[in-house]
Parts: sequence; C-alpha cells; structure tokens
Amino acid sequence: MVWEKLEPHIVWDIFENIIANTPRPSKHEDKIRETIKEWLVQQSHQKDLKLKLTEDQVGNILIKKAATQGLEQVPPLLLQGHMDMVCETDRANGYNFHQQGIPIRIQENNEWVDADGTTLGADNGIGVALALALIVDTQDNISHGPLEVLFTVNEEDGFTGAMNLDVKTLGIKSKHMINLDSGPLGIITIGSVCGGRVFFEKKFEWNEVKDNENLLFMMLSIDGLLSGHSGDDIHLPRANANELMSRILSQLRGKIDLHLCEWNGGTKSNVITRKADVKFAFTSSDKNIVEDIIKKEIEKISNYYQSTAESTEVFEPHLTLSWKYDKPTKSLSIEDTNLVIRTSSLIPQGVLRYSYFHKGNVESSNNFAILHTLGDNIRIEIYPRSLIRTELESFRRKMIQLGEFGGWNMTLRPVLPEWEPKPKSRFLKYVKEQYEAILNQDVKTSIVHGGLETGEIGNKIPGIEMVAVGPTVENAHTPNEQLKIADVKPMYQILLRIVENFSKFTSSLSEE
Repeated sequence: MVWEKLEPHIVWDIFENIIANTPRPSKHEDKIRETIKEWLVQQSHQKDLKLKLTEDQVGNILIKKAATQGLEQVPPLLLQGHMDMVCETDRANGYNFHQQGIPIRIQENNEWVDADGTTLGADNGIGVALALALIVDTQDNISHGPLEVLFTVNEEDGFTGAMNLDVKTLGIKSKHMINLDSGPLGIITIGSVCGGRVFFEKKFEWNEVKDNENLLFMMLSIDGLLSGHSGDDIHLPRANANELMSRILSQLRGKIDLHLCEWNGGTKSNVITRKADVKFAFTSSDKNIVEDIIKKEIEKISNYYQSTAESTEVFEPHLTLSWKYDKPTKSLSIEDTNLVIRTSSLIPQGVLRYSYFHKGNVESSNNFAILHTLGDNIRIEIYPRSLIRTELESFRRKMIQLGEFGGWNMTLRPVLPEWEPKPKSRFLKYVKEQYEAILNQDVKTSIVHGGLETGEIGNKIPGIEMVAVGPTVENAHTPNEQLKIADVKPMYQILLRIVENFSKFTSSLSEE
C-alpha cells in the first residue's frame, strides 16, 4: 500500500486504521471510544506498556503512561484532543457517517491526504493519532516522565466533554498541557475565542393552495460553495448560501408579493453554509418580473464571486445558482413571508470587527448557519464568536432584540469560553524552543478565531499552562478538508522532543 510509505508509519497507521476507519460523528463517539480502548489494551499486552485507562461519566478518556525508570518524580505532561468530527458530504446520495468509516485517500500530487466526497476528520483525528503514537511508540526508546493523554467527546457541537470534564474521577494531575487541535505547522496557538449559538424559532400558519389564486411555484437553489470552518475561515471571501438566498428574496420582495413554501439552508452551526434551497410562490402575472430579477441577481453575484480579475483568485469557482418551476404546495401568507425574509436580511454574516488589541486577528464574527422549515416551524441558527466576551454578549443581545421584533422564540446556548493568551508563559517559551530546534526556523504564535477546549479545561484545572499545535489542515468542516503529508513527520518529532526534554524544563522551574 502507498500508506506504508508515509512517515512516521506508526502515526499514519493509527490515523488510517483506528481513526478514519471508525465512525465518530459528534455526540456519537461510542464506536471510536471502544476502538481506542481495545487497541490500547492490545498494544499494552504486545509491548508490555504500563498504561492506565479511566473514563468519566460523559465519556472522556484519560490514558496514563508511567514514567521511564528514574523519571518517576517528574511532573506529568498532558496531551489533549477530541474524538469526534464534523460530518459533511457533497455526495449526491449522501453518506452514512454513523455506519461507515471515512474514505480517505492520497491525492495524485502526493502532497495531501483527503477523503472521497466527505470531510476527512483530520480535525481532530490527526491530533488523536499523534497522541496515541506517542504513548505506544517503543522504537525510539525515549525517556520521559509521566504522560497523561485526554480524549474528549463532542467538541464540535457544544464542548460537551470539556464542559463536563471530571478532573477528579479521571485523576488528571498535569499542570502543563499540549492541545493537538490546532495548526498549521510553524505556528503555536496561545489563545482562542468564545462563542455562543443563538436560535430563532417560530410556529407559522401554512395555507393550502386555492384554485383561484393562480400562483406559480419556483425552487431556487444555491450550491457548490467552498464553505469552511465558521471561525477559522470566516475572514475569507467565501459566500454563505443563506445570506445569498436572503439577498435574492429581499430583492424580489421589494417588487412583488411572495409566499414562502420552504427554506432549507445549512447543516451545522460551525460550518459556513454551502447549500440552500428555497421554494416560493407568486402570482403568475409577475412571472416576467421574477425571472428578470433572478437573472440579474445571479449575474451580480457571479460577477463578484467568480470574477477572473488578475489581482485575485476566483472566490467561489464552483458556485451554482439555478431555478426551476415546481409543483404547488402549502405556503405562508405574504405578511409572514416578509417577516422571515426581513429577519434573515438583518442577520450579519462574516467578520463584524477586526481586533484593535491583537492586530491582524478577527475580534468578532457571526455565521448565519442554518435556516430550515421544520413542519409548521421555521428555525434559524447563528453562531457568533469573539475574542472579548462582553462584545459577544452585546451582539447576542442585539440578536435577541431582532428576534423579539418578529415574535420569534429565542434561545441562547451556553457560551463556550475564551482562552486568554499568555505570551510570557514559561511553558510557551519551552515549547517554542523545542519546536524551533526541529524546524530550524523561527516559530510564530497565534490566536485563532475558532473555539478550542483549552478555555474550558483551563477553568477546570486552574493554573494549568497550555499551548496548541498541529500539522497543516485546510478547509476543515468541509468535503474539501485536506491534511498536508509533509507536516506530520516534523510535528511528531516536535512532540517527541517536547516529551523527552520536559524533565529538564520542570527541573529548571524548581530551581527558580
């Protein structure tokens, strides 16, 4: 197999056969938990490893590996990642992520690993694979102090594992942690944003078609968008299908009366909306007006997102906007249709503000993630994030007030905590030195606009010092997700060096 030529073989073997081969959607981690546990027991017997596995009530796993002889008194070091993955597909017939593993493959350029029509799950599967390799690898015979490896559940859809982490039951003793859910190679993450989902929901009265109404029904579809992580990629010039749909419908509403029949856009709140379908009705006498407006709006959108100007790349090369006439179905009144369109038009999408305190970083953003008709209800989900909690809270209050104007039932999900950067951390300095020794180049620090479990873990373990690292993963949370092959080997070497020299670092702390 080609996979056998990838280095380090132990990491790629785990990623292919343990991680990618096992279903692990968010909130459904039972299969990957059992696979990891069974594999570790097998490895422990085969290699005579001193491993201890503990689980807490929510399903988090802690693996403890005893120190090599003579280093038993060294403080433990914690490595952490999450077991779940975002499950997205662009396959026409869908994909059963609950029963099937990920169809991973090596691209023809031999530079990247991706999946055939689905998310790859390198977020955070490669982090889990790196951690597992570290605790079972006996080839390098590296001396180390006690190691602790924490794998959490449901990071992607609410931080369930981190929020319910039972430090006492698991017996976590570490005061230094390396989170493996970041990147790219050459960057050490030292901070992340807080975020809190907001839900709008309202029950509507839907009307059956009357014979004398003389209505036409149209299905408008937007598809093929690049999509992306709603935090990490929010600053990129990527379209959001719900926002584009709202734009077109707003233009139509300004000229004619519409009756909304259905709106299905988006799948998950942490994914920039890739596809949306809206069905609506209008009086047949407005047919030419509707078609003219749609054609003009499609042209405007295409001119922007598919511009071939020499100074830029095409923002959305696969964007498609199409429409067709459809069969009659029940619909909303003109008044209720206007309410839905007005609400959707007032929901911001993308970067809200760049940071004045951390130059070059997005401070606050919002993702207009989902708008679905569900039976008689319409549900909207948005996901705002911010480096500053008070700014997040202010934006969420604005959204509550927007919803109240239209009589929407509003729900706020708990805020997932920020991770405040500590650029003068001694642990950061140590990790940076080990990192640079392997890469032989300067390594930068960064604050990510995505959410990391480090913020909540820091709340659960006061005083713990943390950094986050990882190889390069692009287009996470989309079927275009890919992992850079050349980054995995140096990342593993960096982690090995950090583990091996950690006793010297902790010794230097005790001497101060």
